[in-house]
Amino acid sequence: MPELLHDLSWVLPLRHDWLTTLMHGFSYLGYEKFILFFLPLGYWAWNKAIFLRLFLLVAFTAVLNAWLKDLWQDPRPPLEYRLDHEVGGSFGLPSGHAQIAVVLWLWLAYEARSRVFNWLSGFIVLGIIFSRLYLGAHDLEDVLGGAALGALTLASFALLQRWDGWQALNPFWHLVLVVLLAMLFQLSWQGLAPSYVPLLAGMLVGVLLGYWLEGRLLDFHARTHWWRRLLAALLGALAFIALQSALKWLGTQLAWPDLLWQSVRGLLLGGFVAALMPWLLVRLRLLPARLG
Repeated sequence: MPELLHDLSWVLPLRHDWLTTLMHGFSYLGYEKFILFFLPLGYWAWNKAIFLRLFLLVAFTAVLNAWLKDLWQDPRPPLEYRLDHEVGGSFGLPSGHAQIAVVLWLWLAYEARSRVFNWLSGFIVLGIIFSRLYLGAHDLEDVLGGAALGALTLASFALLQRWDGWQALNPFWHLVLVVLLAMLFQLSWQGLAPSYVPLLAGMLVGVLLGYWLEGRLLDFHARTHWWRRLLAALLGALAFIALQSALKWLGTQLAWPDLLWQSVRGLLLGGFVAALMPWLLVRLRLLPARLG
């Protein structure tokens, strides 16, 4: 059994150029660059309430995954199997791609309640998980552990959503909980925590504050013509890319301590996603608002 969980020799005969390209595509769907791009687009052009919950789920899952990796320090498969060189020197168990794929795509399927989307989400999850084995970035133990943790997170969050006490909780206490969890992870980390821990915490605070503020002033929604939503997503994507470039430049100019700068950067990105960009899209008459 241990050999089955750690042996990747079976993957070598499966490799072909076209399949390798496809597996890199699936694997890209689990990387930070795609996820931090996909979530804002869904927030603006699909359903902001659903994607607010996804922000919470994905951020918690990503930080928990990195924390467990550094706690368990399980090595990845040997380098001779590796076709994905973006993993650096990080550890293997649990697989972040598997864990986040289960959380992201299966929660979307749960919210969408569409048979077609259920099949599509399941296909994407399986594709991402298999891609990590195919590319030699993880072994079977890593992806099974990640998928199991993702499923446990999903089940816990679904139960939390049904709890009346959580629904009635003041948004201020949601913010407090986010900050306390971020501090707990930061203080209990084995060694130095990655820079995206304060970034994600700051972004969550920014998104929650922006969601509350925008709901009081605009309360936009995306129930409009498909071409308006597509244009809103395109404009938002370009603006988000420009903002990230501007913040990257600003970070080099300010030279603040990394913990402080990543927290501020996350706060600005979250506020942009949940408040500033929706206001602009409403002003441009691409998205409707319920309030004045």
